[in-house]
Amino acid sequence: MNRYQRQTVLPEVGEAGQQKLATSHVLIIGCGGLGGPVAAYLAGAGVGTLTLVDGDSPEESNLHRQVFFRTGATDNKAKLLAEHCSLLNPGTRVRAHESYLEAGNAKALIEAADLVVECSDHALTKHLVSDACHLLGKPLVYAAVHKYEGYLAVFPNEDRDDLHLRDLFPAPDPTLPDCATVGALPTAVGLIAMMQANAALCYLLQIGTPPVRQLLTYNALDNHQHRLKLKKNYTQTVPEPWKKAPLTRAELETDATLADLADYDLVFSMLDEQREPELPEGVIRLTKRNPFGQCLERMEAGGKYLIYCNSGKLSLMLASQIRKHDASIEALSLRTGKPV
Repeated sequence: MNRYQRQTVLPEVGEAGQQKLATSHVLIIGCGGLGGPVAAYLAGAGVGTLTLVDGDSPEESNLHRQVFFRTGATDNKAKLLAEHCSLLNPGTRVRAHESYLEAGNAKALIEAADLVVECSDHALTKHLVSDACHLLGKPLVYAAVHKYEGYLAVFPNEDRDDLHLRDLFPAPDPTLPDCATVGALPTAVGLIAMMQANAALCYLLQIGTPPVRQLLTYNALDNHQHRLKLKKNYTQTVPEPWKKAPLTRAELETDATLADLADYDLVFSMLDEQREPELPEGVIRLTKRNPFGQCLERMEAGGKYLIYCNSGKLSLMLASQIRKHDASIEALSLRTGKPV
């Protein structure tokens, strides 16, 4: 086919490699700064089936790095990106799953795929995806971006003793600042997305040396990159996400204004003094050192508590960990970030 002639002429690809791509099903989780370029390039390369997963809509503050969405677009991101990919290559079957990947749907979505590409910016989701891929034996291409630095790894998950994300990060860390707090250089996000798409293609075609069981780090300011060989550090049993489904985002998040704070037994802020010099009356500031422990010291069974941060992502992670630790504590995350 003329569409793929420029890549099938490569001896490492050829017609046989193109057929491999045509029969492959790739699951892309997250359709933002990473997922957009990954989906577009895999569609362009002729991957047979793409399933795109995202429960969010575009936000203006993200458009500097999420370049596949128009200003003012309000539809679901997975839907919008699927439309773009279908126009780019009508020969690729593109499915949009217009909700977040969570414990209740992870198994079915991941089991159906040949390769999973994790493109979300949510630590809890990254661990959930890694756990599910490891248990189901599905290869995973992981990536993350912090400011102007990026990280990439491929976990083949060939057996239960294979390396996975918990060998690198044993658990999600609610103290790590998110993009809304520390920012992200758009070109750094784009470059890591391209590396992620390249790793996916190389893995599907079984060519080259993608960072399998390695962590590739890249700095966009000086263009230096390094590879670190990963080793087995996590010896506990990997939890099965679908055995006891955790609360959904809808159950963990709430909307509230300053006037609503009195409805809670206690309210906690994860913002430092620079971002929030003066706390609203009665609000308790959490420091970066063990916010989980600080909350548990003040929370009681049967109580109702609100936690907020700059974007709602770190507070969501913390609320989830508290509810998982003690289901009798109703800890909620403020969806909109700082209350007004």
